[in-house]
Amino acid sequence: MRTLVMAATASLTLCAPAALAQTASSPQSTAATRSNTVPGRPSSAGALAGTWKSEPFELKLTSDFDKSVWGANATSVRTVALVVSASGEASLTVTRKVVDARGRTVSGSTSIEEAQIRIGMPRAATDVRIEYDVTVLKAERRYPDDPNYRWTIDGLRVTVTGFENRDDGAGGSTIEVRLDPADGQGSFWDTLRRPARAAPKRTAG
Repeated sequence: MRTLVMAATASLTLCAPAALAQTASSPQSTAATRSNTVPGRPSSAGALAGTWKSEPFELKLTSDFDKSVWGANATSVRTVALVVSASGEASLTVTRKVVDARGRTVSGSTSIEEAQIRIGMPRAATDVRIEYDVTVLKAERRYPDDPNYRWTIDGLRVTVTGFENRDDGAGGSTIEVRLDPADGQGSFWDTLRRPARAAPKRTAG
């Protein structure tokens, strides 16, 4: 049974349907690039420093195979987190799991992909999108339920896209992160946001 669960988990990781909303290609700028010293644009990855997180992306598992492994009404859940230092060194984590009809995580279904990346200079463009140079230093996939079951992810490509600040202030609050495995299967992109800052407490006076 464990072998079947692991195989199904790998299938979820590598073979997500391309037609799904957040597994389709991220919109790309068609504008020609120009100097990265354009006024109003960030001059380094320091503008991204901090913690970024996605909303959970949920996919109902409805095939007969899925039902035989995970049970009826199970759901695949994916979350993405990116922690960026002021120097541009960053840690990217993709967590996937399957929850059953009652919302409980199915044993053996959780996988974690971790990539250490370096975010470099932004490439200025003529629209509001700002794509950064990204180097993947190392990446691996592991299963928390089986600490000895892990392997290196070779050839992974990561794209990080920011947005110019707009009058409504929304430009700097979101980024897009795209992952492209070397074999082209399981590519996806997601929108990440900075967690909202807690309002300062007022003191009685």
